Amino acid sequence: MKKFLKIVAIVIAVLIVSVLGYTYIAFNSYSPADPDVEINQTVQQYFHNSYIDNRNAFKVQANKIQTKFDSVQLFSRNVPSKIDNNLTIDFCYIPAQNKAEKLIIITSGTHGVEGYVGSAVQQMFMNEILTDEMLDDVGVLLVHSVNPFGFKYSRRVTENNVDFNRNCDTEQTLFSSENEGYGKLIGMLNPEGKVNSASLKNRFFMLVAINQLVRKSMASLRQAILQGQYEYPRGLYFGGTDFEPQIEILGAVFKEYATDYETVFNIDLHTGYGSRGEAHLFPNPIDDKKIKLGLENIFKGYEINWGDSDDFYIINGSFTDYIGKLLANKTYYPMVLEFGTLNSQSTVGSIKSIHNMVLENQGVQHGFKSAKDSLKIMHSFMEMYNPTSEKWRTKIMDDSEIMLRRAMKNYADL
Repeated sequence: MKKFLKIVAIVIAVLIVSVLGYTYIAFNSYSPADPDVEINQTVQQYFHNSYIDNRNAFKVQANKIQTKFDSVQLFSRNVPSKIDNNLTIDFCYIPAQNKAEKLIIITSGTHGVEGYVGSAVQQMFMNEILTDEMLDDVGVLLVHSVNPFGFKYSRRVTENNVDFNRNCDTEQTLFSSENEGYGKLIGMLNPEGKVNSASLKNRFFMLVAINQLVRKSMASLRQAILQGQYEYPRGLYFGGTDFEPQIEILGAVFKEYATDYETVFNIDLHTGYGSRGEAHLFPNPIDDKKIKLGLENIFKGYEINWGDSDDFYIINGSFTDYIGKLLANKTYYPMVLEFGTLNSQSTVGSIKSIHNMVLENQGVQHGFKSAKDSLKIMHSFMEMYNPTSEKWRTKIMDDSEIMLRRAMKNYADL
């Protein structure tokens, strides 16, 4: 009997070590493969290394547009800051050249650090897609860097640690929204103390997450984390206690430039979520059958995730929803276009994405144990939202060009 129990104990020990070893290796060596495409050097020109360089490149393309079409307006709005007086949201408005019926608004940098890729897509759109035929009865409003602080300082959030895509609404009641699930995860999502990327807790973060998965499904865990919260100002996905200054700035611009149009279509550009190198269409859930049908026609041939799968989550304070509320007298089509980077629909990819955000926020809030920790964590964080892979950039830019050409034509034909 003793021999049998000894064998059982050895088997259990081996299983535990094997699980720990597999988890450690799978998590800490995780690196999703790039798309299998031939690099297109032409599209690399649209990617720049700083907020200022991207802003300047956007203005260069906008100035070219001004020479091609009638009555183009270029303008900027300063975003107030305690530390930087050179933060702007930049706009390029190209009115319908014949009859104003439909307006498309393309926005970038809602999550600041995601603005690198959003800016590249907007530059390409201006340089390669816009034609007289497209603009016959369709106007275009390009909004560059909704969250310039986050863009410039390599954060998703604003200067106040506010996730702008959880801060948008026309009513203050947003800030009384509750998220009970988030509070139960506070220790995992918002650890105290300086970041040590080599600590056992961080090395085995996947086990911490799996422990939560045992209690909840991935869908419910994702929803609790990503929904948005209004209770922990230094935590992830904080939606604020009041509206960020961009709300008033953007609200005034959208109302003014949408006035003459009956229909408005918004594409909000994001990176991070989804399969690496793939463009995903993720609107917040829509009940209106007419709007859903319209979006299906605009993106004919593409799959739209309507929020009825386990991979989806619903957010409070959505930027695209806010535009619809602001322009309630218009027919409004909202769409979030997300370029995947870490295969976050997989278990390991999803946990890795969350961990990158936890470490970055902990470092900002509490500091880094060493310069090495800071460099390593910020590199992983930046790669999650602005991959430097030329294959990745080729794939998403080539796919974006095809998708946006089709969407513009289909929208004009609605």
